[in-house]
Amino acid sequence: MSTESSASGGQLYVVSTPIGNLDDITIRAIAVLQSVDVIVCEEMKEARRLLDYYDINKELLELNEHNDTEATITAVKLLAAGKKIALISDAGTPVVADPGSLLVAAAIRYGYPVHVVPGPSSILTALVRSGMPMDQFLYAGMLSRKKDERVHQVRMLALEPRTMVLLDTPYRLTTVLGALAEVMPDRRAYIGCNLTMPNESHHYGTLSELHEHFKTNRFRGEYAIVIEGNPSAKGWYSFVEESNLSLAASDDDENEEATTQAITHDHNGQQVGEKTKQDGSDQFRNVRSNEHNYRTNQMAGAARTRSEGADDRYAYRQEQRRFPRNRRTREPQRNRIKDTERNRYDYEQPIVNYTLSNPYEQHRPTHQQPQQHRARRRYPGQRKRWRR
Repeated sequence: MSTESSASGGQLYVVSTPIGNLDDITIRAIAVLQSVDVIVCEEMKEARRLLDYYDINKELLELNEHNDTEATITAVKLLAAGKKIALISDAGTPVVADPGSLLVAAAIRYGYPVHVVPGPSSILTALVRSGMPMDQFLYAGMLSRKKDERVHQVRMLALEPRTMVLLDTPYRLTTVLGALAEVMPDRRAYIGCNLTMPNESHHYGTLSELHEHFKTNRFRGEYAIVIEGNPSAKGWYSFVEESNLSLAASDDDENEEATTQAITHDHNGQQVGEKTKQDGSDQFRNVRSNEHNYRTNQMAGAARTRSEGADDRYAYRQEQRRFPRNRRTREPQRNRIKDTERNRYDYEQPIVNYTLSNPYEQHRPTHQQPQQHRARRRYPGQRKRWRR
């Protein structure tokens, strides 16, 4: 249990900003932005536009996915100095599909008060406008940029019984719709574009129809996608939960008894296979139990291999300590020369004299004769030139 206490007086305010229409802001949010010392924003340009609209002039600190850690450290230092900081996003409630969660976690960790100023949210706005069930919904965030992972995520979402909400960047609408329409083309969906703005638009239909529409009519702006849940998946999810509970409670002996074929022996010693009557739930339990046993055995084998390798290395080190190698008597590999070749290249080595003070200063060898140069012809009146 932790309680918030700040002796230095630093405080963090998480302030929601408009998602499109700049008039959609609370009076409390304006008062907080006017009273804080520093405003942590996602982009300087969007923050300046918002603050200029309300005639607020404050120091800005940029925090986004590129400098999340460095900006968080700077903000925590400001909190330690007793500064009041407001965290805002480009549009909507901060931390939801936006950077800033690390700053909130750090403020809570070090005991600085965190105040949340609620306000507009594109997720709730799109859910209300879609007309789909809202008793339970799933915020799926942004799909992966990698194709294989994105296809896997969409296949999992196709089994979700609750209403789903997706957000993404403005230039990936066609890509996201293509991935969704490939797995569940007949699923009903809603796309809200530029919500709360004068040019907002609302689109209803199946995912395949919406994909074809936005392939023809290109759109680049803020949007939210709401997808209808799979009504036939509710029983499947309850069945998966029951299976997980049963697998967690059962032991290895019970898993071995639930096999797909029972082997019995007759009086003659012959084996007769009798298929057990199992429904879909029993088969699913058997598959899950076999997979669980396989993974357990695989992990145990890997651990045993690591332990055996560790024992071998330990024994080798102990042997080296008991019988140390005498390195003084052993000649290094690079200096080993056969006895027949030991003096083979002695006469071919050049003879060079170096001084002890400067090894790069070379003296002329005494045993060599000076090089003879051919006499140069002199023309009449030409002065004799001496070669030095």
